[in-house]
Amino acid sequence: MLKKGLKLKNYENVSTIMTRFHFLFISISFSILIWAFVVSDFSFLTVWNNSHTAKPLLYKITGTWGNHEGSMLLWCWVMALYGFLITQNYQFLSKELKENTLMFQGLLCFGFGLYLFFASNPLLVNEINTIEGKGLNPLLQDPGLAFHPPFLYLGYVGLSLVWSFALAGILGKKIDKNWGSYVRPWVVISWVFLTIGITLGSWWAYYELGWGGYWFWDPVENASLIPWLIATALLHTTIAVEKKGVLINWCILLAIMAFGLSIIGTFIVRSGLITSVHAFANDPLRGVFILGLLSLYTILSFSMYAFRIKKEREEIHLKILSKETFFIFNNLLLSVLALTVFIGTIYPLILEVISNERISVGPPFFVITVIPIALLIAFLAAIGPLLAWDKNSSKALLKRILLPSVLTIVLVIAIYNYFLNLTVLSVLGILIGIWLLSSSLQNIFKFKLFGFKNWATFLGHSGFALLILGVSFSSSLQNEYEGTLKVGSSIDFKDYKVEFLSVKEFKGKNYISSIGKFNISKQDLNYILEPEKRYYPAENSLTTEASIVSKNLSQLYMVLGEKINDNTWVIRIWHKPFILLIWLGGIVIASGGFLSLSSVFLKRQIIKSFIILAFTLPYIGLFAKEFNPEIEERIHRINLQIRCMVCQTQTIDDSDAQLAKDLRAIVRQKVIEGETEEEIFAFFRNRYGDYILMKPPLQQNTIILWLTPFLGLLFGFLIIYRFFFYKRIER
Repeated sequence: MLKKGLKLKNYENVSTIMTRFHFLFISISFSILIWAFVVSDFSFLTVWNNSHTAKPLLYKITGTWGNHEGSMLLWCWVMALYGFLITQNYQFLSKELKENTLMFQGLLCFGFGLYLFFASNPLLVNEINTIEGKGLNPLLQDPGLAFHPPFLYLGYVGLSLVWSFALAGILGKKIDKNWGSYVRPWVVISWVFLTIGITLGSWWAYYELGWGGYWFWDPVENASLIPWLIATALLHTTIAVEKKGVLINWCILLAIMAFGLSIIGTFIVRSGLITSVHAFANDPLRGVFILGLLSLYTILSFSMYAFRIKKEREEIHLKILSKETFFIFNNLLLSVLALTVFIGTIYPLILEVISNERISVGPPFFVITVIPIALLIAFLAAIGPLLAWDKNSSKALLKRILLPSVLTIVLVIAIYNYFLNLTVLSVLGILIGIWLLSSSLQNIFKFKLFGFKNWATFLGHSGFALLILGVSFSSSLQNEYEGTLKVGSSIDFKDYKVEFLSVKEFKGKNYISSIGKFNISKQDLNYILEPEKRYYPAENSLTTEASIVSKNLSQLYMVLGEKINDNTWVIRIWHKPFILLIWLGGIVIASGGFLSLSSVFLKRQIIKSFIILAFTLPYIGLFAKEFNPEIEERIHRINLQIRCMVCQTQTIDDSDAQLAKDLRAIVRQKVIEGETEEEIFAFFRNRYGDYILMKPPLQQNTIILWLTPFLGLLFGFLIIYRFFFYKRIER
């Protein structure tokens, strides 16, 4: 027995030492690459391809991961970091669980290390002797690059440790409440970082790309959203495992799927098979390498999982009105949501491979299929925290939801009467958002559930409510103007007067800029907006820099377009009511995750004061009057349905490409001539095919796509009924 103990201890020491050395060596490699970018050492091929001596220091540093090879080194460094943290801070783990976790984490590091060395080596020598580099993509020369990818990778790759914990638990044949308490902090950490990464990416796209949008259902955006949805389901499931020791097998499956979907996201970004404004243009063979790693890890994971399922069957007895049951429905909806986004993302590729037909799956499809499920999740999220474990009284629950229900109805009626141009879907979103927020507030303040975890739940759910409100208000109430304007002239936009004052030329360190100066006034308010058109000589590229001014939670957003002649420019301007609620919601959601990790005691009154301050909204002067007449609304609606064939993942309404402008002009002409929407869509389909439409038509080759969410829900409900309630519910 003593000899066996010594062997186990020695093995543990070896795994710990190897993990620490691996982290040390990859940190050295990462530091070398960063330094090479800082000093513009073009003897490195990656530095030569992605840097320039004229770049500011910040963009030299961030350029380290602003390319395929450097970003994969960041991926491997983060993966090694998580393993290193286990060796440092998790000494209370059982020796067996710790060594098995490090073993599986090491297996992941080994596989991606091979990929890094053979297919994506960032330290290759440049055979060309040069004193200047090619430069970095101008769109990446933004402070957002310093934060968005690292946070996103800390979330993506953090799920690798959850995967390692899951397989380590299966191998050790001991997954119980303690295992749930060990793995849950790492789920929360990964989920929080992924939330921050997605929020930052949305904000970055909004202000940098000049499209006036924050989420385009682009394949790479979807690739980050899918694992986030599964991680959200996993986050709730680990609570059930930790508290009640139930849903263990389902929790393991989610842990495997979460990281597997992260690898799939990496494959989408780097394979070159799917068109995206975010994707790296790389050799598809790199995608094949990643696909091989995905296959290897998937086979290993599901083989071990199948073995556990066969040996360890769970018998779960649930009551319909209980927190456990609501967790199950929460998981079902989140999983179906992830499945719908996943199928919608890859379906065009699969259909093209099978039948050589091209269709487009864009925002219209996702709005129709995803938004209703997301609103249903939000509706249930308001009720779940009010329930106790095991059995609850229906009368007590109805009593608890009475006040938020009445408050919600009153507020929605008032809002609808004030903003007369709200769409049906927006009204539903506002109703659900207020319902979730008011229910969360009642849970904290009326029922005095001041526990630390209750505050974390409150912040998470309230942030979700704010996000829903931001999307609902901004999408329904926003107004837009696009047209030409001469220097010295003005236009009326809503209740604002827009004056074009001047255009000046400015030479930056690595770009030349044309800066328009506009005075926007309304009664006693005056704003100066200075949108830019930048030219980067090293990259021979033009970019648009939007100018944004905020009024409370709303924004005016202006873009300087093409120069028509010496005094005339194309401009686009938007008014976006409540738009800041979207990113405020993301921040609040992430803060809820951080709070759930904290062990520091905060006095109740301090927390209450902070929450009241954060959620007290000042008077917001928004507008009910529409600027555009009915014909402009029709043009806008049609533009949102047509794909830009240059950008491919954007509508012609969002894109700044010349082709998109030409197509917008065609749409405008046809609407003015009195053609119906069906006739206009038929014109574009005859010219470009079905691929031109962002919303795939309902036909034989798209039936599976449209039925995915409904079949997923039906299948999920049948499984829940069969395994959890049939002959087991106490009636």
